[in-house]
Amino acid sequence: MGNEIKPTGRGGKYNFPNAQLKRIEQDDDKRAFIGKALHNILEVSRAFDAPPKNDEELCERLDWFFHTCQETNQLPTVEKMCLALSMPRTTVFDMESGRTRGFSSFTSDIIKKAKNLIASMDAELAQEGKIQPVVYMFRAKNYYGMKDQQDVVLTPNQAENFQDRATIEAKYAELPSPDEKI
Repeated sequence: MGNEIKPTGRGGKYNFPNAQLKRIEQDDDKRAFIGKALHNILEVSRAFDAPPKNDEELCERLDWFFHTCQETNQLPTVEKMCLALSMPRTTVFDMESGRTRGFSSFTSDIIKKAKNLIASMDAELAQEGKIQPVVYMFRAKNYYGMKDQQDVVLTPNQAENFQDRATIEAKYAELPSPDEKI
């Protein structure tokens, strides 16, 4: 019992990240999950030695990745997809955005479609309450291009009569001076 962590913080909760990590290490189910997740990640990363050389190989690799995730009940993630491609995330993002030239003009669209599949999975998980909404929002903003934005469009009132300068000056001349007491 010497290794057990005592509750700390307001209300006796495990409020600090390091306390949460220690709790994970003490929970057999969570440790088993960590082991399984790491095993799956290593399997994906070790599956291929080199990045794909053309769009056809890219499609085959992505197809393998999604089928492997389905067969092993893994969640497909952008990070894992990049491991399956044997490419750094930055390279994949640059190929998707066009900053780095892909194999052809279709490379960007292929990567976008793969990320859309993962985005759809994340959205469904969020809708079903399987992941916290804040996790989905973070991933959507960082990986899928969504953003918090409110567009405000100002249009002049077309029904309003426009007055010339002399009319406006006359209207303001009728107003009391700021120095006058009302």
